[in-house]
Order: sequence, then structure tokens, then C-alpha cells
Amino acid sequence: MQVETRHVLVFAPEPESFGEFCTSVRRQPWIDGEVGDARCSWCGEGLCLEIDMVENLEDAAIALHSGYYNLVLVDCRHLPEMGLDSRKQERKLLDFLEMVNNEKDIERRYPLRRIIVLVGDEDHDREDQLIFRMGAERVGACLRDPSIACCTDPEEARAEFIDRLWKEARRVLVGRRRGKKAISAAGGGITGIFYELGVLKCLHDAMDSDIRDFDLYLGISGGAVVSSCLANGISIDEMIRKIGDLDHSWRYRLQLSWKQLNLLEVPKRMLFLQKEAARYLRRMIRREDQFNMASLFGLYAILLGPIFDNAPFEKAMRSLFTGEGRSNDFRGLGPELFIGATDQDTREHVLFGEPGLDDVPISRAVQASAAMHPFFPSVEINGRKYTDGIVTRTSNLRAAINHGADLVFIIDPFVPLITDEVGFNARHGNMWIVEQDYKTMSFTRFSQAREEMARANPFVNTYTFVPSNRMRRLMAKQNPFVSRNFNRIVCEAYRSTFRRLKKLEYKMTGELAAHNIRMNLERVAERVEELRRVRKVDVRILLEDSDDSSRVA
Repeated sequence: MQVETRHVLVFAPEPESFGEFCTSVRRQPWIDGEVGDARCSWCGEGLCLEIDMVENLEDAAIALHSGYYNLVLVDCRHLPEMGLDSRKQERKLLDFLEMVNNEKDIERRYPLRRIIVLVGDEDHDREDQLIFRMGAERVGACLRDPSIACCTDPEEARAEFIDRLWKEARRVLVGRRRGKKAISAAGGGITGIFYELGVLKCLHDAMDSDIRDFDLYLGISGGAVVSSCLANGISIDEMIRKIGDLDHSWRYRLQLSWKQLNLLEVPKRMLFLQKEAARYLRRMIRREDQFNMASLFGLYAILLGPIFDNAPFEKAMRSLFTGEGRSNDFRGLGPELFIGATDQDTREHVLFGEPGLDDVPISRAVQASAAMHPFFPSVEINGRKYTDGIVTRTSNLRAAINHGADLVFIIDPFVPLITDEVGFNARHGNMWIVEQDYKTMSFTRFSQAREEMARANPFVNTYTFVPSNRMRRLMAKQNPFVSRNFNRIVCEAYRSTFRRLKKLEYKMTGELAAHNIRMNLERVAERVEELRRVRKVDVRILLEDSDDSSRVA
């Protein structure tokens, strides 16, 4: 039988109780074990538990933030014959759970589903209350040790208790079937795409698995561009070469110029103005309206239609997806791809790629998802008008989970710049403030949704990558639809992602291993160091010498 080795942290407010428990474990004929003062191992029935024991909160916090533990056991059993303090045990248990829950970084927070609390007491009321409290705290399991209370055969009861604990550990650590791996990329304009390229390149370099080997790709707005390319088997290096103007065979440039001005919209807007002006005049004659600046401004605003034409963008994406081994049809892809957009009239979020919406060309869906007003016109698909997906969703995390993902990488460049400097935003004018307000609403919505998703889906591991505040300052120096600072944004995104991975390495290593992905940051660290040494950053430092640019989807 194959032996699965897992690492367990035991928090024992009264270490004597866990010592007594270890003695009982050693007496079980089906468990082989080695015992030390703070470390021991239990092996039996195809599972080997390597155990570290701590007895105070400080050591528990250090352990959880420095090493990966598949499971946490909290021994809160009250053994009267040892003179243990039941109130102390219970208080420390609750303090431990509070410490876990109060971790501000949700992705460093230890999952409650992998915590098992051991209880037992001659005082059945206290025992029942503690079990009820653990249910309210949503810990993974709370197991009662019946051998502590009066029973005919304490040794037999203890053996059954250990067997039940072992089965629960196997269920949590071995028995659960792994789900799909997903990448969910949010919007953020052209600069957002640059940022996402840097993040994805760092993730690709940090893993022994290709970033194109995920099961699900979800994209909104700018994120729809990179996710649709990955789903089509286009390498991250090829995307960087094309978008960074290093690949001169790709003629389309991801930038807005006078050639893309939406001049065909002008006659339509003039007609809208003429009709509205006539209606306004009739209302004034009937004394249903007044002549004032607000009404005149409303008429003027009708002239302000979409500034740029996004048809050339759709044509470029269509050409990119019709190459050999690629597909502009959702149904022709290997992995699943979902593109989020907003129905401009019903204000509902839709996912192109889902049944009933999977016959839409991918390039058309990406065009609709990135149609941010007032820059681009809405896109008509099957008689409906669609606009930027970020209006109704920041990230399609819920959709990823609904489609079976339990490992999700979320990339969200659309976040506000934070500053303590009073009046900083006011000095930048109304357009700046509107952009920052929009980003704030979007990220606040996402943060709340992510918390709710984490509570409702305890077996889903999410890792979110957002620009550092330093990165936000760099990106905020330009309009999100201006193609500038490509090298700086991509390279700084790579470096900031490396810093994030270093912070999460102790936890991600174990989570990724469950999906047969090994994480190694050595190559990333070398490239980050090379970026630090050069005077002028260049994305060529990040690229491979030879690139398998695409493959059959």
C-alpha cells in the first residue's frame, strides 16, 4: 500500500493532555510511531502523520507562517486526574481560532476546514457547549473522546476514538478528489494587460507546470485578451513579444490613435441630438421643462458618443485565433474559456462560452468584454448590446468555482491608488477622481465577494495578485488606455509577483503539490536580480532564448 505522508501541527494548551494521548496512540497495534518532546510521527493504514506540537499562541503563529501543515489538531480534552485547567484550555482554543480568523491577508489565513478539535470532559454540559461553539466557528471537525467520561471500557472507547480521528484525517488529507485549476483575469485597460503579462510570466517561471496547462480560463475586459490567448495555447512569451512590439510579424498594435477614431458615430449622434432637441423644445412649449444650463448640458452630452472604433481590435484577435492549432470557437478549445461581459440594457452579467453563448466567436466576445464606455461602442451580438464586463463583475471567481475549480489564481490590476496625502486626488482633476472611484468600487465589490466565497467554499484555494501601491503609482501616471511604459510595467509586475510568491511560498508549496505542481523560485529570483542590476529594464531579460510560441489546443 502506498503511504501518504502529511504534516500536522498540534496545538495543546495543556501539553500533558497530548502526551497522554500519544501514549494511547502508541498502544494501537495498527499504528507505528516515534515520539519526541515536540515532534513525533504516526504511521498506519497508508497514512503517515509527521507531527509538530506547540503549546502557546506565539509559537503556533510562527509555525503556521513558516511551514506548510496539511492539518491542525487542537487538543482541548479536559483530563481531571491531571489537574488541568479546563477554562485555560477553552480560552486558548478560542484565542487560537481568533488568531487564525483575524489574519488580514486572506490567502495567508489557515483554512478552518483543516482544523480538527479534540474535546472530552466529565462535564457533559461543558463538552456539548464546546462542540456547539466549534460548529459555529466552522472548524473542519470536532471529535468527542468518550473515554474521559464514565464508560465500561475506557481503553476500548479510546481505541475507537483514535480510529475515528484517523478516518477523519484520511478524509481531509487523502480522500478528497482534487478539482480543476483556473486562472481568472480582471480588467484594467492596456496598462492592466501589461501588468497581467508580468504576473503570468512570473507564475509560469515559478512552476514546473506550463501556465497553459490549466483547466479553466476566465477573463473580463483586458483580462479577456490574455485568458483567451492562454486558452488557445499561445505562450506568455509570445504574448509579450506581440504586445510589446518585439514580434514585427504581428501588425496590430495595442494602442489607440487617431486612425481608430469612431468617426462613423458622429452622424448618428447628430441625429440623436436633433431628435432630443425637438423633444426638449416641445416640453418647453408645454411648460413641462425649463430653459437652464442643466438641460443644455444634457443635450450636449448626447454628442459624446464612443470615442474609438474597436472593430480593428476584433479583427486582429480573430486573425490571431484562426492560426494553425488555434480556434475562434469556444467549443473547439482544449481547456474551458469563459469571457464575461455586461448586457448594456438589462445590466446583467453574461459569460460567453457557457451553453447557449458558446457559439459566439471568441474574438467577438473579447471585443464585447473590453468595450468600456466612453472609449468604445457597445458590441451587438445576437440582437443584444454588450459592454465591458467589469461593470457587473470584477472577477468571475464564483463562475470558476461553479465550473469545478478548487485552485484559482486571480489577477486584478483594476485597483485604486492609496495615499495619506490630503488633497492628492483633488489636484489631479475630475477624470482622475472618476477613474479612482470606479477602481475603488470595483475592488471593494471584489474583496467582499472573495470573503463570502472563502466562507462558502472552504475547499477552494485562491491566490490574488494585485499591483503594489508602488506599482499603482507607475500605472496611474498614464491613462489606462495609453500604450506606454510597457517594459517598466511588465518587469515591475514580475518583481512584485515574486515578492508575493516569496511571502506565500510556505503555503502555496503544499497547496500546489496537491495539484501535482512543484513551485521553485530560484529561476525567478535570478531574473529579478538581473532586473535589479540593469540601468534600464527590458522585458527581453524575462524571455526564453527559444520559445515554443504556440501548440495545438
